[in-house]
Amino acid sequence: MEELSFSKINIGLAILDKRADGYHNIDTIFQSIALGDSIYFARHHSVVFSGSMPELPSAMSDMVTYGESNLALKALRAVQDYTKCKTGGAIHLLKRVPPAAGLGGGSGDAAAMIRGLNRFWDLRLTAEEMMNIAKPLGADVAFLLDGGTARGTGVGDILTPVEEAPSSWLLVVHPHLFMSTVEAYRAFTGHSEASSETIDEVIAALQQGDMKKAFSCAKNTFEEILFPLHPELQQCKDFFKAQGYEALLSGSGSSIVVLLSSAKDALVLQEEIKKAGHNWLTLITKTKHGGNLQ
Repeated sequence: MEELSFSKINIGLAILDKRADGYHNIDTIFQSIALGDSIYFARHHSVVFSGSMPELPSAMSDMVTYGESNLALKALRAVQDYTKCKTGGAIHLLKRVPPAAGLGGGSGDAAAMIRGLNRFWDLRLTAEEMMNIAKPLGADVAFLLDGGTARGTGVGDILTPVEEAPSSWLLVVHPHLFMSTVEAYRAFTGHSEASSETIDEVIAALQQGDMKKAFSCAKNTFEEILFPLHPELQQCKDFFKAQGYEALLSGSGSSIVVLLSSAKDALVLQEEIKKAGHNWLTLITKTKHGGNLQ
């Protein structure tokens, strides 16, 4: 049996302030995208978990381990703890989403593990039960359990559904830089051009079905923090803006997401990137509507 995961982008992200618990309050728009990994399930007398990343550069493969610290395996343990299920399974994670890229790849895997085990082990968990298992694993896991478009507030854990815009083609560009989310948050000075007001503007554009406007008015505090430290991120975004495309940083980076009119645009841009001598990893995908628990 196969369960497909999906990942996410942020159409704007505002760091609002630092909390007493050391975390930060944010305001963001989560949008699920079709780019995802595969989890394969086969019968086995005990639980065996493995993984591979044959389609991604070896430097990325080295960043992911498949022991108990892997978020998908943590999700499996959480399902076991909740259901007391003792059934085994040979489970293999095939990764296509770049790690540490602001795309929530690991969180998507954890969400897919919960959905997949519900089918594979015939657990008959309700959508509410699956969400209760997902929430302690992280805000992104909870969002990626069902996907769609949602406003995330608090630490990103308070999710409010937003009207979904028509499906859009995207080019996800990874310039082979790896961001530390913890370090990026530490660099927050307390001031940002991104705010709840700019997120309101994104929502208004989405409600009008205008993804281009949503991208153009979106602001991300992490761009203000990371672009001065990593000029190639600014260069990457400017490369696409100069050609008339809307582009933004997803989450805490380091993926730049380019909004396209068609899949053909992606192929054209991939050629332009090669001509310019950049070795950026590029992945073609689309926005993905929710409803994965129905």
